[in-house]
Amino acid sequence: MKKWMLAMSTAVLFMVGGCSFLEDTSSTLNYANDAKDYVSEAQKFAEEIPPLAEKAVNDDEAIKKLEQKLQEMKGKAEEFNQTKAPDIASDVHDQLVQQNEKIISGIEAYEANIKDGSFNPEALKNSELFQSIQDVSSIMKQIKELGQ
Repeated sequence: MKKWMLAMSTAVLFMVGGCSFLEDTSSTLNYANDAKDYVSEAQKFAEEIPPLAEKAVNDDEAIKKLEQKLQEMKGKAEEFNQTKAPDIASDVHDQLVQQNEKIISGIEAYEANIKDGSFNPEALKNSELFQSIQDVSSIMKQIKELGQ
C-alpha cells in the first residue's frame, strides 16, 4: 500500500511539474513571438521615417503623417515595455525596455523639434532614436534563441 501511495504521489508531482514546464515553455514562446513582432515593427519604422521626414520639410500632409507615425511607434514601445516577460527572458526584456526608453525619449525630442519648426531630417538619421532602434534589432538574435 505504501509503495502504491508513493508511486501515485510521484506521478502527481511529475504531472504538476510537467504542467508548469509546459506553461513556462508556452509563455516563453508567446513572449518571443511578441518581441519578434515588436522588433519587426521598429525596423519598419526605421525604414519609413527618414524618407517621410525628408518629404515633411515642404509638405504639411507629410508632417501630419510623420507625427502620426512617431506617436504610433511611441505607443508601441510603451506597450511593449508593459509586457510581462517570463523569467528566462527577463534579461532580454530588460535590454529592450532600456532601448525603448531611449526610443521614446528620441521620439519626444523629435516631436518637440517638429512643433518648433526646427526639425532636420538629416539629424534624425544620426539620432539616438535610430541608434536605439538598431540596438533593438541586434537583440533579435537573443529573441530568436528564446523561441527555439
